[in-house]
Amino acid sequence: MSKGFWVALVIFSLMGQVAWVVENMYFNVFIYKIFHASATQISLMVGLSAVMATVTTLFIGAFSDKVGKRKIFICAGYIAWGMSILSFCFLRMDLLYGMTGSTISAASLGVSLVIIMDCVMTFFGSSANDACFNAWLTESGDSTNRGRIEGINAMMPLVAVLVVFGGFAAFDLEKGSSWTMIFLIIGCVVLLIGILGFFLIEDTQVERQGNQDYFKNILYGFRPEVIRENKMLYAVVGAYAVFGISIQTFMPYLILYYEQGLGMDNYTFILAPAIILASIATALYGKLYDSLGFRRSVYPTILLLMAGYVLLFFFRATLPVFFGSLLMMTGQLTGMAVFGAKIRDNTPESRAGLFQGLRIFGQVFIPGIIGPAIGALVLQNAERIINGDGTESFLPNRNIFMAALGAAVVLLVILNAIFTMVRREHRILPTELGDGLEVPFSGYPRPQLRREGWYCLNGSWDNGIVVPYPPQSLLSGYRKRVGRHLTYRRSFTLPEGFVKDKLLLHFGAVDQKAQVFLNGQHIGSHEGGYLAFSFDITKAFQSGENELVVKVTDTLSSLLPYGKQRRKRGEMWYTPVSGIWQTVWLESVPRDYIEGLKITPDLTGVLLEVRTQAKEYEVIIHAPEKDIRRTVTGQSVRIDLEQEGCSPVCWTPKQPFLYEFTVRTHTDQVESYFALRTVDIRLVDEKQRICLNGKPIFLHGILDQGYYSDGIYLPASEKGYEFDILTMKELGFNTLRKHIKTEPECFYYLCDKLGMLVLQDMVNSGRYSFLRDTALPTLGFTHFGNKRHMVGKRRKAIFEKHMQETVSQLYNHPCIIYYTIFNEGWGQFDSDRMYGVLKGMDSTRIIDTTSGWFTGKRSDVDSRHIYFKAFLLPVSDKPLVLSEFGGYSYVLPEHSYSLHYQHGYGFFKDEGALTDKIAEVYETMVLPSLENGLCGSIYTQLSDVEDEVNGLYTYDRKLCKVNKEKLQRVSQAIYEAYDAVCSRQETMG
Repeated sequence: MSKGFWVALVIFSLMGQVAWVVENMYFNVFIYKIFHASATQISLMVGLSAVMATVTTLFIGAFSDKVGKRKIFICAGYIAWGMSILSFCFLRMDLLYGMTGSTISAASLGVSLVIIMDCVMTFFGSSANDACFNAWLTESGDSTNRGRIEGINAMMPLVAVLVVFGGFAAFDLEKGSSWTMIFLIIGCVVLLIGILGFFLIEDTQVERQGNQDYFKNILYGFRPEVIRENKMLYAVVGAYAVFGISIQTFMPYLILYYEQGLGMDNYTFILAPAIILASIATALYGKLYDSLGFRRSVYPTILLLMAGYVLLFFFRATLPVFFGSLLMMTGQLTGMAVFGAKIRDNTPESRAGLFQGLRIFGQVFIPGIIGPAIGALVLQNAERIINGDGTESFLPNRNIFMAALGAAVVLLVILNAIFTMVRREHRILPTELGDGLEVPFSGYPRPQLRREGWYCLNGSWDNGIVVPYPPQSLLSGYRKRVGRHLTYRRSFTLPEGFVKDKLLLHFGAVDQKAQVFLNGQHIGSHEGGYLAFSFDITKAFQSGENELVVKVTDTLSSLLPYGKQRRKRGEMWYTPVSGIWQTVWLESVPRDYIEGLKITPDLTGVLLEVRTQAKEYEVIIHAPEKDIRRTVTGQSVRIDLEQEGCSPVCWTPKQPFLYEFTVRTHTDQVESYFALRTVDIRLVDEKQRICLNGKPIFLHGILDQGYYSDGIYLPASEKGYEFDILTMKELGFNTLRKHIKTEPECFYYLCDKLGMLVLQDMVNSGRYSFLRDTALPTLGFTHFGNKRHMVGKRRKAIFEKHMQETVSQLYNHPCIIYYTIFNEGWGQFDSDRMYGVLKGMDSTRIIDTTSGWFTGKRSDVDSRHIYFKAFLLPVSDKPLVLSEFGGYSYVLPEHSYSLHYQHGYGFFKDEGALTDKIAEVYETMVLPSLENGLCGSIYTQLSDVEDEVNGLYTYDRKLCKVNKEKLQRVSQAIYEAYDAVCSRQETMG
């Protein structure tokens, strides 16, 4: 935005608001003090002014769209507005008394003339400000800066109050001559500002509506089809109207209450500091909206407003009235900023003028009529006094704040309904891989322990769910409501001769609890939604047709790992998944079969541990030079390739070489693979750094949450995983942080095969608190550690067991080099002890005990999360990992999941702007921090996920949102800079 824009914004917004403050706050004082108006008359004046403002904005907004101009209407409107203000100089009791001959008649005539002339003044003011100036602001800004624009625009009313209060302190408002001077000064200033506008304002490009019907355009914003197309806009305008009702219930009577009800002659000096602080808070809050979005920004504003009402209702002393006023004003201004920015975000830019009538309808018309009327109703029994000239005046009381509080409570209910609508309404986003799948995920489900005798049970089950897709997903075909309980049923008949000695039934994962029945017999149960489990069903199996029943219970219990699932999804929490969500399959094995393998590699060989009841087995490694054979009678064997006369080939992201091998007994045979690689921490260039195969490596990574638009927890097929891995490698990344989720084995196999490092998170349990786990840490309160959670023994035991089983299941995959135990404190407990437990199970990988904040004493890395603002990372005595950052957003509407709400950390208007910002954060934060020991950075994130639109790809994976070539150059620059830093010295540590 140009400097001229910000100057015009400040001058026009401020002076316009000065005029409005005089009209909306001091006009009430003027008509009360000079003409002794009643609460009903004040309410009538405000209401008629609201009607005029609405009608004017409807007509002038549509007309300015018709001619395709804004500047002329703004400037000419301000000039006429100033002249109408000047006309009030002639509304004096001495002149009216001369016309009527009676004080009471003069006062009555004065009230009538003020109301009429106020409507005229409102016509010009609304033409200039409400219809055209606000449309100009909408067209001049975009989603990347509207919060800042609204922060400045919305704080102007109270800045104007401060200006007016300070200026009015020089006048005796009991005298008519003082009011004449006030109207003269303000009228002249507004008139001059209108003239200045011809030099300051740059006309925006407006899509001219000249060929369309003018009167249809006037009512454009109220057409049923327009309402249906813009439901979020209308819902927010409705909520803003209730917000305005709450404000207007007390605002027309506020100064009168301070002065008459509380007897505060010095109320200006009490309110001035509150106004200044509230204005500063509002300017900062605009930036917060840009970062956090509407939902997280709006609730605090309402709570501040309500807290102010409570203090003003219960207390009359100066100090609590000051704090009540501060909270009330801060809530009012920040609320105006948040609502205004959200309305602008949802207003079609090419029709901004047509929608200004709608905005003014919600902001002025409804609040201006209903709010003051409620206030007048509350004050109808207020105490009356007889003035010296025989007229009567009312004394405002504190009940106006209780009535305003009631309106604010109604607003909270409406906001909850809006966010329920946001959560429920979304686009259907199929991926290109989702068509024509006969038996989904039909590939062998356990790549590191392959044998021939297996049978896939994926496909359509009797309840209409296509397994393995979770029932909440598009690909599952299930369109019924998913409750806490779900029953799967299917029949199968195995080929003749398939079954050997034993028949095993395998589930990749079932969320959260499963009871399994075969032919009416209960064969077992399992608890926990992310890991594989098996049953021996030999005795329950029968020749011919068999019936398999799986009864699932999913309560989303926080005792169990649940990841980022939430029943009321939104922002960074996603649609829950229930039931079967990985492959179901049968396996025929001999009596003494090979049950499992544990593979621990180094740089020259591999340690194999074989779990079997067989007394003897043979290991055959298929090296490029030759097959290496070894007959083994114990549980483990180490085979050194160098000693066998082979040249070891180490696994790296650039050269992901895998060694195939076979384990064979007299009755069983399995195929598997391993890779030669090590991971450790070494002293390099006087900094502790992560090393792969003894050499420092920069973990240039991307956050991968493993969510898909049509399968939720699964892509349409294995090729979906391959697409994610290959596209990230294409952009230059060598690392995926698998965030708060474990995947089917085929994902890790593809990472092994294609050369993608994986940082694996444990799946969190426990309850999340935005204040405790996100807001306070973001503000720097990160020292609570493990004391923040009240964690029961059962949840601790479940999490620890799940962690151990996760490591056991994923241990053999060379791509996994790093485990994260707790993320941002979610469910965190006993972090130092949990580090010891995990290190005892697997000492070959890096452990990040507490990613983000709430660090303990024991962790292999110093793991930081930085959003919102880039800064140089400090030197640490451990390898420094920026395990989350970025999160910048760019919305592609037709590929965005949510219809009404998008979440991210800063919004950008196109591919170029987003790419430039990403490049900037790498250049200003990541690259300079390499010298300080930074050895990994994880950008948020791979793809959009539901409400979140901060991915490099859209949620449906159809479009890349960044410039690939520029991101490739950034990646190359990082690798080259890191190599340069690390090549200076390398010492074993």
